[in-house]
Amino acid sequence: MRPLVEKRFSTANQRSCVGLLSGDGGRLEKAAFRVLVVDDYERWQRFICSKLQTDTRLQVIGEASDGLEGVQIAQQLQPDLILMDIGLPTLNGIEASRQVLQSAPKTRILFVSEQRSADIVEKALRTGATGYVLKSDAANELLPAVEAVLHGQQFVSTSLSQRVFVTTDDLESNPYLGFRDRASVSAFLAKVIKATGADFGNVQLFDSTNRVLRIVAQHGFEKEFLDYFNTVEVNQACVCGRAMNERSRMVVTDIATDPLFSTNSRAVLLRANVRSVQSTPLIDSSGKFVGMVSTHYCHPRGPMPNVLEHVDNLAADFLAKNK
Repeated sequence: MRPLVEKRFSTANQRSCVGLLSGDGGRLEKAAFRVLVVDDYERWQRFICSKLQTDTRLQVIGEASDGLEGVQIAQQLQPDLILMDIGLPTLNGIEASRQVLQSAPKTRILFVSEQRSADIVEKALRTGATGYVLKSDAANELLPAVEAVLHGQQFVSTSLSQRVFVTTDDLESNPYLGFRDRASVSAFLAKVIKATGADFGNVQLFDSTNRVLRIVAQHGFEKEFLDYFNTVEVNQACVCGRAMNERSRMVVTDIATDPLFSTNSRAVLLRANVRSVQSTPLIDSSGKFVGMVSTHYCHPRGPMPNVLEHVDNLAADFLAKNK
């Protein structure tokens, strides 16, 4: 690992990856996402760093040249994103990713590999990683892939067929994969917002592979809210996290005073001008948990109790039409 306080040189005229991204110009103060690069080919590391350097939100916090070292650094630093090769010494990238996500579940993984075998790509994505870029496509696709993965979206190189790696069983068992691209989700949200007189709202679908809720449709929110609540875990201190855990509707009439929220989640909501919220789980006729619809209000008190029946009816209709 190369610490941030150092600027090392692999030759007299070449900075290390970390030094290149955390050097002059105040890049560290501007960075929003912390990145770990795991690849055993030094020239490829240089290339990745030169691409990442063009986006000042990205801060490379470490490098590793084998899979085991990558796991150890990830456990220590808990990066937002790992760019992971597959053909690594000591521990291959697929097994390294499995181990990383056990100890750093919030870390997102983007594979960057020369391997284009369908079996290998499928195994890589099934670790919980959300992106796969071929090295031959990286010049054009690396930054778009990073952007997508950091915002909870899957990205697979266009020269590969993404549909090959998402089976019928995946679509049926994972609500996020099955529903996320349907236009009916946004239409459903619009109806719920109108029925409840809400100022804001979102629909989250359950990603059963990673056991999180992911926002797939929203109305009225700015970037800070969407980044913070982009993925929500079952134990997260917020209304949708509690509703997911208990599989029942939660209503908070005053976010400013309710003890449910963590300091950070409360602050994000209040800065978004949200003072009350309701979250209703989406559970289909077979009892399967599909996701969450939430409506948010600029005033305390939340929705009137009589409108919640309309939410249930709209949810039932939406789920029935999207089996």
